[in-house]
Amino acid sequence: MLGNPKRTILNQHEKLFDTNKPSIAIGVKPHAIKTLDHPPPTSKPFYTTPTPALLVPKHDGTWRMVVDYKKLNNITIKDNHPLPNLEQAIQILGDGYKFFSKLDMKSGFWQIPIEEEDKHKTAFITTEGLYEWNVLTQGLKNSPPSFQRVMTDILSTCRQFSLVYIDDIVVYSRSFEEHLNHLAQVLAAL
Repeated sequence: MLGNPKRTILNQHEKLFDTNKPSIAIGVKPHAIKTLDHPPPTSKPFYTTPTPALLVPKHDGTWRMVVDYKKLNNITIKDNHPLPNLEQAIQILGDGYKFFSKLDMKSGFWQIPIEEEDKHKTAFITTEGLYEWNVLTQGLKNSPPSFQRVMTDILSTCRQFSLVYIDDIVVYSRSFEEHLNHLAQVLAAL
């Protein structure tokens, strides 16, 4: 059960916890899928032959839809934005910090729109029809670095007390009072 100070901070930022619509990336530049000038050799272009979507079981017993974007990923120009080094992050967190909070950005990738001219590249087919993604999705080669860049930019003022690894944020502090302040700053930035 949350104590009053923490509950107050969460209540002040309740709009962040709305799972019905994107909120963190309003005004963020859409994700572009930059590809080489040619389709994969000996294959139809990826956008004329949509990939089938499949359902795979998750560890909690629910299902996740996945699309195999190997053909698209093979011709996608790699985004070299770095992902954090987890070993360094663990060392930072072990440096006398006593209070930690972990935030998980639910459906985080879905908060980033895809460039209109690139949507056809994400085409997939189900028994219900042909679809294209309007938002960033798992499986695309550059989804992790693209989302990491957005989160790093959004939380740039909180770097001294937060670590971001794609859609996970760890807030760390030496005292409870400091931690409440740090949480409030992170939530305000989001």
